[in-house]
Amino acid sequence: MPFVDCAAVAANCVTHDRALRATAARLWHGRIEPDAAVRAKAQATAARLAEAAPGRVESGGSFEDAATAAVLKRALPSEIAAALKPRFEWYGCRGAFFHNDAHFGDVLFGVWCLAGPARDLVFARLKQRIPVAFGDVVVFDPFEPHAVLARGAARYQRADYVGEPINVFLGFELVLDAAVRAAFGIGAPVADALEVSSRVPVHAETGALAPA
Repeated sequence: MPFVDCAAVAANCVTHDRALRATAARLWHGRIEPDAAVRAKAQATAARLAEAAPGRVESGGSFEDAATAAVLKRALPSEIAAALKPRFEWYGCRGAFFHNDAHFGDVLFGVWCLAGPARDLVFARLKQRIPVAFGDVVVFDPFEPHAVLARGAARYQRADYVGEPINVFLGFELVLDAAVRAAFGIGAPVADALEVSSRVPVHAETGALAPA
């Protein structure tokens, strides 16, 4: 279950006019086989979100569950597993246009694909695309612009996802403790680096960041 090194120059994650840190230099991509209970909950979430509009990521509700936490902790690399937060959230989308989740200022974000067609999780600035299908798990920096696209698609186009099946992901968070920062290559803010934040617009089709 490998880490994926990113060649992009580090940017600075900024919240409320304060540089928090540099962006992560790595992603993590693994696979976890869900049990019957998790599969059933994912299917129920897909039914609840059946009318979700193409392109948007919709919440299917948050929860805490010790069994789910135990499964993830066993599967994640040992150096980061202890940082798993106890709260989880269901998400559904019919493709997702490029966006970032810069409101998650002090965590890394993970998604576990549990229903829907095979897609690519695409990180525009990093020039990385991670194939995701049932059972795939990806941990990444939520400040990085990302999208859920059809396999091989170069950009988000809404028409490609109208009437398509919904993907369901279980979202989770990792606290940015010293071990997580080391594992993902997260350093101090970088002088004169590009800034990414909730105030920097992300182009929905390409993931490009607007110039400062």
